[in-house]
Amino acid sequence: MEIRKLIESDYEQVLEQYFALDALHAQARPDCCVCRDKNETLPKDAFLQNLADPTVLQLGAFEGARLVGIVRATLWEESCMVKGLKTVCLDDLYVSPACRRRGIAAKLFAEVESWAKTQGAVRLDLYTWAFNREAISMYQAMGMTPQRYVFEKKL
Repeated sequence: MEIRKLIESDYEQVLEQYFALDALHAQARPDCCVCRDKNETLPKDAFLQNLADPTVLQLGAFEGARLVGIVRATLWEESCMVKGLKTVCLDDLYVSPACRRRGIAAKLFAEVESWAKTQGAVRLDLYTWAFNREAISMYQAMGMTPQRYVFEKKL
């Protein structure tokens, strides 16, 4: 398995991964998530813009020519009370179901963590839905701890 930065020619395979990620959310939370048309899931211009943005890291895990996992992370300066903190937000992490439990997500996560350190970030943040118990367990195993909670009440 090879982990490398995504390039323009990876777009179609990346789109498949994001479409599957959308479907996962729509299935688990149909009250607030929809499975968009595949071409709306990740417009090509947005993908290309992220490729050109030095504050965005987009990586893929490949088995041969086949993309089996993706990660996207963004560097930002958070204003936390009175301190400005460089933070990397892990925006998306997805591994194809047939390739899970083989350490691919952990390797992608480790690459993001390494990149975050080289960018001078003091923290790595991510958001995940409460239904995604497997991801929560994995993130905790990688040293992530809860920072804040978002509650909802359906009306």
